[in-house]
Amino acid sequence: GNRMNAMRAHPVTLLQPFYMGKYTITQAQYGALVSGNPSFFKGAQLPVETVSWDDAAAFCKKLTERLKDKGLEARLPTEEQREYACRAGTMTAYYFGASESGLDAAAWYVANSKKSTRPVGTKKPNAFGLYDMDGNVSQWCADMYSKDCASTSPVLDGARVVRGGS
Repeated sequence: GNRMNAMRAHPVTLLQPFYMGKYTITQAQYGALVSGNPSFFKGAQLPVETVSWDDAAAFCKKLTERLKDKGLEARLPTEEQREYACRAGTMTAYYFGASESGLDAAAWYVANSKKSTRPVGTKKPNAFGLYDMDGNVSQWCADMYSKDCASTSPVLDGARVVRGGS
């Protein structure tokens, strides 16, 4: 269908501050650190996709090495960090409102993407200035899926949590 699953809001406590990338990793960024491009849809400004969790973690490790002089660590966010960053302080079903009426302005999805990934950052950002938090491609989280979690995440690559996408 055309619908993206909205996660049911529930309280969480984030114990450490964190940074989140403004955009999804592009194929150009990925290729600058990792040889090869696993993406099905090719384009420098398209998000890298068809990446396993292990490949995403390896990219983060290489990026951390590049950022060593700045004292920064690149890693996949926890599911809670990603949801906090996505919602950007909202309590509605989506960061752009309670209904799907704002979906076209905020996200690439099956009804407006021509069944292809689209260049990152071309839809409306959320209140934190983050792009593509819903739609375009799914995004890996650091967490393992748990039946006990309130999450409705699909289970891929064994039992890793993914968010976003369409």
